[in-house]
Amino acid sequence: MSNNWTATITIILISIFSAIAQLTPEQAIAEMGRGINLGNTLEPPTEGSWNNGPARESFFDAYVDAGFSNIRIPVRWDQHTSNSTPFVVNSNWMDRVEEVVDWGLSRGFYVTLNGHHEDWLKNNYALPNIRARYDAIWTQVAERFKDKSEKLLFEIINEPKGMTVAEVDDLNNRILGIMRETNPTRIVIYGGNMYANSEQLFDAEILDDEYIIGYYHAYDPWQFSGEGQGTWGSPGDYQLLNNKYQEVANWSADNEIPIHHSEFGAIHECDYNSRMRIYAHNVERCIVHNFAFSVWDDGGMFGILNRSNNTWPEVKDILVHYYPDSPNEILSTASQDTDTGNPIINVNWNNRTNSTNSIILERANNTANNFEQIAELAYDATSYSDTTVELGKTYTYRMYTTRDDGTLLHGYPTRIKVDGTVDQAPFTGTATEIPGILEAEEYDVGGEGVSYEDADPNNIPNAFRMDEGVDIGAYGDGFVLEYTEDGEWLEYTVNVTESGSYHITADVASEVGGGDFSLFFFKNFTTVNFDTPNTGSWTNYEEITALNTVNLEEGEQVIRLAINNNNSFNLDKLNFQLATNTSDVNLENIVTVGPNPTKGNLSIEVTDFEKNNINRVTIFDVDGESIDSFDISKKILNIDMSEYSNGLYILNFSGNNISYSQSVIKH
Repeated sequence: MSNNWTATITIILISIFSAIAQLTPEQAIAEMGRGINLGNTLEPPTEGSWNNGPARESFFDAYVDAGFSNIRIPVRWDQHTSNSTPFVVNSNWMDRVEEVVDWGLSRGFYVTLNGHHEDWLKNNYALPNIRARYDAIWTQVAERFKDKSEKLLFEIINEPKGMTVAEVDDLNNRILGIMRETNPTRIVIYGGNMYANSEQLFDAEILDDEYIIGYYHAYDPWQFSGEGQGTWGSPGDYQLLNNKYQEVANWSADNEIPIHHSEFGAIHECDYNSRMRIYAHNVERCIVHNFAFSVWDDGGMFGILNRSNNTWPEVKDILVHYYPDSPNEILSTASQDTDTGNPIINVNWNNRTNSTNSIILERANNTANNFEQIAELAYDATSYSDTTVELGKTYTYRMYTTRDDGTLLHGYPTRIKVDGTVDQAPFTGTATEIPGILEAEEYDVGGEGVSYEDADPNNIPNAFRMDEGVDIGAYGDGFVLEYTEDGEWLEYTVNVTESGSYHITADVASEVGGGDFSLFFFKNFTTVNFDTPNTGSWTNYEEITALNTVNLEEGEQVIRLAINNNNSFNLDKLNFQLATNTSDVNLENIVTVGPNPTKGNLSIEVTDFEKNNINRVTIFDVDGESIDSFDISKKILNIDMSEYSNGLYILNFSGNNISYSQSVIKH
């Protein structure tokens, strides 16, 4: 055989084996697994000029110790790049970025490097010199990093808000081409326009390349995660999040493009227990659908690592050790020992593993992160009563177990404050039965912070329960709740005598209207909402109906009545009616809604229309706001939802003695 043939075969074999060894996007996503962002660090005009100091190598040691597998490094380039051709990136800045990247690569991390906060490009994309400048930046970055490990991934741009779909498609294709000139097989991550949510990824052009990954960001729902409003953890909340993940998974499978969920989180101001639940469920869904993730850590409102001393809050163990078979449905409640009168905290959870290993329960005092073991429980334990607690203190609990292979399975923490007198109990000594009437003034005994929260310590009307701050006034032969304010709440212990779907009415009076209150059912994390009208006077009571029905489980449970704005109203009573008792009609069998989910067109068909009394359908959003209402005057009603925002909606069907609700998803 000639030397030429030998050389040719050698080259072919090298090419074949190189191709076989080449990292694929699927392998990368599987190995990237769980990660974190080094946010608000290399993005300011000057490194460390926002809420964090400069990046430190010790951060990466902390990431290793925690157990993360990937680090996303957001980088802003324009403040370090000349404004005229050839648009040279400052060499000191390029060296600095390379140093930080190498800190990650040298420790075995997958590292994502992107263009972040490049508003100059997003706001002026139509200008040729602006596009040329970003081209030049990536030409230089790609050249500098071309010989780095395959574990370095390029992300074209972060959240291109202000750019159209067509502009982002053009940018993705052009920058990918620039990268391929020097990095022919390096994995490149791309997304859609605006805030790079999943819907924008779906709209983006599919890049014609073998080494690509799709990314998206989601802080859903933003009112909770980004603004700290309300709570999170109802069945509807979980379903909405599940739906989004499933949509992304479907897109990924259809287009054979793996997914990097590169930003999610919830600000510290969120309700603590809700915040723990939403972090855990995001992690679980990523694992279920084989997405890699990088939680957002900006060292501030969304902070994860305590960068001053490289310590971690309790969220870290959720991010690293939470799995689909970890303990969930974790809840802590306060009660009182009937014999001694001492406070007790009851912790309940759901087991999801087949392992027979012990469950370890830990507790931290106040809001610190100093967890200590307080119990080792049987593998099938689902509750624990802590009798070593004191009034006025806050306690945080968490539990973990292990699979038979040694995998650590952490549950998410739950926190509770033992405040006031903790002997929360029904006002009359017996739980109010449902179906039935619940009088507003008969909230549980227990005191401030336990059975109620009132903005003013004074009972302004002072007509009933004068030693407590809840404002109770006289009305007729009884009493009513008055002077309501945003943030106040009351709790009631009830006994549901029959499981089923309930519709609820309330007797209210107001001279201002526009009030908003809700009922939260702790047993199944379900909420119903009420809007209060202007009834003409503070003593003219009208019956209003909750904006949605609620499914209740049989048994004793606690309801929280929460006031959601400052448009005051007076409340006399609540009436709980079992929907199946108000009609012999099983609406689940006679009302057909489809397609569900829908992209716009929705058809409602009523079987045996002439025999049934359904005459109206009202559409509510997940916040309980009425969106539309339609008369049902024939067997089939077609509704156009194409202008509705994507999300979950509640259809409430009504008629003579009928109230029935069904959810529908618009996407």
